[in-house]
Amino acid sequence: MKKLAFKIITKIKKLNKAKKIILLTTVLLFFSFIIIFYFSLPKELFTDPYSIVVYDRDGALLGVKISEDQQWRFPNSENLNEKFKTCIINFEDKRFRHHFGIDPIAFSRAIKQNLVSSKIVSGGSTITMQTIRLMRKGKKRTFKEKFIEVFLALRLECGYSKDEILRLYVSHAPFGGNVVGIEAAAWRYFGRDQNNLSWSENAMLAVLPNSPSFINTVKNSEKLKIKRDILLKKLYDKKIISRTEYELAIYEEIPEHPQPYPMYAYHLVSRATKEFSKTSNKIQTTLDIKYQLRCNEIVRNFNNIYKQNNINNLACLVLEVETGNVVAYVGNADFNTNTAEKDVDMVLANRSTGSVLKPFLYAAALSDGEILPATLLKDVPTKIAGFSPENYDKQYSGAVPADVALAHSLNIPFVHLLRQYGIFKFLHILKNLGLSSINKDSDYYGLSLILGGAEANLWDLCSAYSSMARSLKYYTSHQSKYNFNSYFKANYLKNNSEKENLKKSETSFLNAASIWWTFEAMSSVNRPGDEKNWQNFSSKQKVAWKTGTSFGSKDAWAIAITPDYVIGVWVGNATGEPKAGILGQKIAAPVLFEILRLLPSYKNWFSKPFDNMLKLAICKKSGYIAGQDCEIIDSVFVPETSINTQTCPYHKKINLDETENFAVNSNCYPIDKIKRKSWFVLPPAMAYYYKLKNTDYQPFPKMMEGCREGETQKIMEIIYPNKLSKVYIPVSIQGDTSAAVFKIAHIDEDAVIYWFLNEKYVATTKYIHEKEFSLKAGNYILSLVDNKGNRLSRQFSVVSKLE
Repeated sequence: MKKLAFKIITKIKKLNKAKKIILLTTVLLFFSFIIIFYFSLPKELFTDPYSIVVYDRDGALLGVKISEDQQWRFPNSENLNEKFKTCIINFEDKRFRHHFGIDPIAFSRAIKQNLVSSKIVSGGSTITMQTIRLMRKGKKRTFKEKFIEVFLALRLECGYSKDEILRLYVSHAPFGGNVVGIEAAAWRYFGRDQNNLSWSENAMLAVLPNSPSFINTVKNSEKLKIKRDILLKKLYDKKIISRTEYELAIYEEIPEHPQPYPMYAYHLVSRATKEFSKTSNKIQTTLDIKYQLRCNEIVRNFNNIYKQNNINNLACLVLEVETGNVVAYVGNADFNTNTAEKDVDMVLANRSTGSVLKPFLYAAALSDGEILPATLLKDVPTKIAGFSPENYDKQYSGAVPADVALAHSLNIPFVHLLRQYGIFKFLHILKNLGLSSINKDSDYYGLSLILGGAEANLWDLCSAYSSMARSLKYYTSHQSKYNFNSYFKANYLKNNSEKENLKKSETSFLNAASIWWTFEAMSSVNRPGDEKNWQNFSSKQKVAWKTGTSFGSKDAWAIAITPDYVIGVWVGNATGEPKAGILGQKIAAPVLFEILRLLPSYKNWFSKPFDNMLKLAICKKSGYIAGQDCEIIDSVFVPETSINTQTCPYHKKINLDETENFAVNSNCYPIDKIKRKSWFVLPPAMAYYYKLKNTDYQPFPKMMEGCREGETQKIMEIIYPNKLSKVYIPVSIQGDTSAAVFKIAHIDEDAVIYWFLNEKYVATTKYIHEKEFSLKAGNYILSLVDNKGNRLSRQFSVVSKLE
């Protein structure tokens, strides 16, 4: 090689000056040509905007959004079906597989015809050259333009494979009107994917790009059929198709009218367009088209009924528990009408939550050891700082088990439970559950938070319930470990890898036992009032579910949880117009259970998380841990955090006279004649309503005349933190620090309490004695003084980490 180079250099040196200039010029021209040839094509051949095409999990078309230039132009076809390849090559360019962008035979014939006519009457264009013409936006047919096409076609052949060139051509060829590309044309004319077309259909589409006058398939159906059949005959003569295939193909009719593109998930397609159109024009989702179509039908049928009562909008969402993937998504039943609200996606619209947050509070209170599954909750006429909650049936039970209160969706018990648990703490739970629209402080929401005083959307609510179910399933199937990432928002994008990083954890902000008991309470079908015929909606399998109705009858909710799916339904008017018939149990629940029936049955209900439970002696009447005075006791597996719950406060030993009719004490009655007996004693207001529904309730006996009560009661008590010696600053699941929360109980509900920290006044509370303070680590004295001069002081220290 070195010797050859040396010889060439020696010969060049021997050339005279003129020949050297000629040689140098030739070399420069050659390399210039190479550079021009290499860079003659743009990096991206086609920059036209594409339609947004959305598919289900298996590739079925869910919907299409037209491109910015108002063309139905699908993204490049990655896999062309072999039938269409055969048809288009045999019709357009039969030597396509063998030439280098130019077909010498066809080109020679075209030159001869053009010279005879003194104008271009035949182009002799190959598929490669036609691809270049499409890229150059169909410039006028001149000799200069033809030369450019030839030059660029040669370059295209050097950089692209034959299959790539063919895909580029059929993806950008016009197929009539504003239809561009084989994929768009297959759906437009035949309502099917191009991979599912017959020989006849493929042949018809193959002749369309070359025959613009035949685009109107109604007006020119006969001419188009003749041209199609000629192509089919060519395929038959070449023995590409059999005689039977040929005869069946030529008898197929030309479609009379183009078909509208499918739109089976209007609002999801719109949402995907907004969220992902900048990164991809071809979006594959997790939806299952068979369930999507059935949900569309169910929603449409119910919507037609409800519209007669001017209830115009309905939405539903179905999620897989295991993955959080969306199975069906109906954003609004009204999208095929011309109403103003048809474009409103009610899956994402924030609306008053009604009662659908109650299960979250029940689970949180169980998880923190505030209550046991059947702890009695207060259910009496209530007025707190001007807020007067009522039960749906306007009745009171005095005291009702917490699980029954949840199953019956009683309002007053849950207002008292929220007051006991703490609004600030509950907002922290809702934040961890992903209810991002509930983002104000506790003063903003108040106790109405649990009855619809906040807004959330179907997407977040279903995500939260599926996260709870997923956390419980993971715990019981992974050796009693929690998955730190069990709580996440629903997902509709297939192959989304954002959730793959799994972290095991010993604890969770909602423990498995609490979630299990919550789903057990939600699985009850016994409903009060107008829900007395609820069994009509029951399914063959167990299901945990909850309904809700917003204040003023503007929103109706229904949410169901099974081990495999979460189903959410919202019904109402997108405009917010109230209607008397908008009630969760009346109009949302029937839709919910109709959808539930179409889903596959699960194999097993949620396993009981025994490793997260303790078997405790529970007072059957009060639902608290049994005290020494409780008479009827059950052994129940409850959340292990229940060990910190107080013992039964309602059973106590009392002194009776010999007849057991009067209460006595040693100051007025002989000690040797006093009878000690256990008694179930509720506070007066609770007892009044309780005995109306529990005829076996025995009120506290009257004091015998001449006797006086010798017991005193506490005036104030610090109930949270329950052991005020060391206060641990809580940390959120995201790692953010929060304020310390203090909560005080006072015997007088109308009492005013003045708060002092280290003898410095800091706050005044009335009705709800709950405050949050941002405190640094150190020692403090909390002093509380009520409006009657009663005083309570406690010393405590703040620590930044558990010891």
